[in-house]
Amino acid sequence: MNASLLALPYFALVFIFYHQSNGFIRSCDNLYEYWKTLPVLILSILYYAVGSSFSNRQHIYASLGLLAGAIGDYMITRPNDGLILGAACFAIGHIFYLLTFTYRIGNLCIPLLFMIILISFIILYVTFALLLIVHPIASTIMIIYSFLLSMCVLFSGSLYICGGPYDQQRQFNNLLRFLGFLLFYLSDSALIIHHVGIAVPVAEKLILSTYFIAQYLILCGSSLSSSSSLSLSSSSLSPSHCYRSYHLHQKADK
Repeated sequence: MNASLLALPYFALVFIFYHQSNGFIRSCDNLYEYWKTLPVLILSILYYAVGSSFSNRQHIYASLGLLAGAIGDYMITRPNDGLILGAACFAIGHIFYLLTFTYRIGNLCIPLLFMIILISFIILYVTFALLLIVHPIASTIMIIYSFLLSMCVLFSGSLYICGGPYDQQRQFNNLLRFLGFLLFYLSDSALIIHHVGIAVPVAEKLILSTYFIAQYLILCGSSLSSSSSLSLSSSSLSPSHCYRSYHLHQKADK
C-alpha cells in the first residue's frame, strides 16, 4: 500500500494531539499519554490492515516496528521508569525496522560511520558519564538503544549513498528512510539531553515534531521499497519475461 494515503489520518491525529496538549505540553491535558500514543498506533493498524500484501515480511516488520513505537510512546510517559521502558520498546521497534532493509545493503559508508561514532560519543559522554555510575542498569539500556538507533542511521544512510544489490545509489525510497532515521536520531538525542537537565529550546515541540515526522518517513521508505520489490518479483514471473528468458537460453545453447 502507498503510505501517502495514510498521511491525512496520521497527521490529523498529530494535530489533534498538538491542539489538546497546547503544543505537546503534558501538563495541559490529563489524557496526554493517550493522545500521544494514538497517531503511531493508528498508523500501524491501518498500514497492516489496509496493506496490499499480507505475506510480505517487510510489510509485517514495518507494522510491528510502528506498534512497538506506539507502546514506547505510552510507556515513556510513566513518571518513574518511563524513559527506560520506552527505550526498550523503541529498541524492539528499531530491530523490526532493521529487518525491513538490512538485507538490501551492499557496502557501508565509512565517512558516515566515523561521523556517527563521533556524534554518539559526544552525546553519550555528556549525558551518561555521571548516570552510568548512579544508574548503571538504566544507563546500559539507554546505551544499547542508542547503539541500535545509530545502526539504523548508518545502515539506512549507507543504503542511500552506496546502494546495494537490489538498489541504485541515491534512490528516493532510501532517502526517505535515511531522513526518517536522522530525524529519529535528532529527536532522541534532544530527549536524552533534555532529560539529564541540559536546556533544549522548545524541547517538547522539537522532540515530538521530529519524532512523528520520522516515523512517517521511515514507513514511506519501507512501503516504497516493498512495492518495488513486489513489482520486480511479479515482472520476473510474467509470461513475457519467461518467454524472453527462454529464447535467450535457446540462443546461448546454439
